Amino acid sequence: MSLLNIPSRALRLAQIVCAVIFCLTTAGVVFGFAALKPVLIKKGVYRELCTASDGNPMIPRTCDLKLNFMFTLAAVVTNVFCLPIGVLLDRVGPQLTTLLGAAVFGLGNFFFGLEVVTPCDGYILLSIGGPTIYLSTFHLSNTFPTRSGLILSLIIGGFNCSAFPYLIYRAIDEIQEISIRSFFWGYISIPVLAIMEQIALGPQNSYKEGDFKETECRDFVSAADENSPLLPEGSPMMKGNDDPRDSEHDGEIAVREPFTGVMTGKPVREQLLSSYYWTRINYFIQTVFQQMLFYLKDHALAESVATSFTVLLPLGGVVGVPIIGWILDKKGVGFTSLVIFFSGILYGVLGIMPSPPMQLTSIAIFVVLRPLIYTFLSDYIGKAFGYETFGTVYGLLNCIAGLFGLILRPIDVFAKNTLHGDYTVVNVVGIILGAISATIISWRIYHQPLRGAVNEL
Repeated sequence: MSLLNIPSRALRLAQIVCAVIFCLTTAGVVFGFAALKPVLIKKGVYRELCTASDGNPMIPRTCDLKLNFMFTLAAVVTNVFCLPIGVLLDRVGPQLTTLLGAAVFGLGNFFFGLEVVTPCDGYILLSIGGPTIYLSTFHLSNTFPTRSGLILSLIIGGFNCSAFPYLIYRAIDEIQEISIRSFFWGYISIPVLAIMEQIALGPQNSYKEGDFKETECRDFVSAADENSPLLPEGSPMMKGNDDPRDSEHDGEIAVREPFTGVMTGKPVREQLLSSYYWTRINYFIQTVFQQMLFYLKDHALAESVATSFTVLLPLGGVVGVPIIGWILDKKGVGFTSLVIFFSGILYGVLGIMPSPPMQLTSIAIFVVLRPLIYTFLSDYIGKAFGYETFGTVYGLLNCIAGLFGLILRPIDVFAKNTLHGDYTVVNVVGIILGAISATIISWRIYHQPLRGAVNEL
């Protein structure tokens, strides 16, 4: 990117602020289903199905199952559609992708607000439009290289907190009833604002790693005292050190990661088949209550801990933003991979302890570890693969994760029936597989030669 074409600092800051706001209000709103579901039942959605089987109130009502299926389908679609969304992002750029995502998201709110018998179609459109907007924002981490980790953590923190709009809707509806149509049609204003913002401020092409390094260096030099030496004593260039990993100057220039760009420019097929590509599975969120019930042996206590978890999960994204940003910006991706390794093991071990304090500590670790993993993965893929094919690589990652999530039900059935509700075996296997995965990726990060030192991986 030419210095003449570089967006101003104010414009880049505005783009980041808008990205965080729209991620907060669109990216993962479908995951606020736990708060939305009671409102839907109260408003009579699927009312013709809301009859208990055989008159037994203990048997789940058919409308509950229908609504749960609506959410399950939306969750799978959210991940699976990340692949076509990512390919589209790589082909047409973030501006057009965001405009399309905002249009789909607005259409989803319109259909859901019709209050028809089957609102599933609208919810599916929401599950496609939100991630389309979200995926188009990751490249903004390159706008300020020395703060790329903080920017990513803000964006992903917005995603983690995007369940809040439906929580707010439920809270307001309990005080002053608001119809589904009024809320969802009013919510169309959000994608409309996103479209206006993209037309006015949105970049047509994704920002690449290195686009703004010259600007940061120039700003640093211009801010120096005119009487001070251009290269202070002890600087890497004065010492003759040409190692790009040592290019940091008092924290003003981003640390050069050893693996940065090692996959850039290679065919997508080769990138996806490389060992740099990995996926993850999250079983705990779907079974938190059942696990608490097994380990704590107290229904009321288990429900209390599980309820605390639903509140702490989005808050973890908020609390984790400065922590995650600091770790990535100051310590690098390699150190972050070690933090994930040890935190993951600690979370897993404490999570199988039959003690409320241990379980709460495990949850506290988890709610921060989850956004850390998401941010780490996004940062790692962006640096290793580059942003020319970031959408395809990250999209396929989520697509595989979504399809892999379909096996969670058989695993849950196995734990509940074969193991009689004992989740220890499943959790121990998860700890082992997680440790192996984290070990492999940490080893590759720390043993990857600089780009240019190798011809092929």
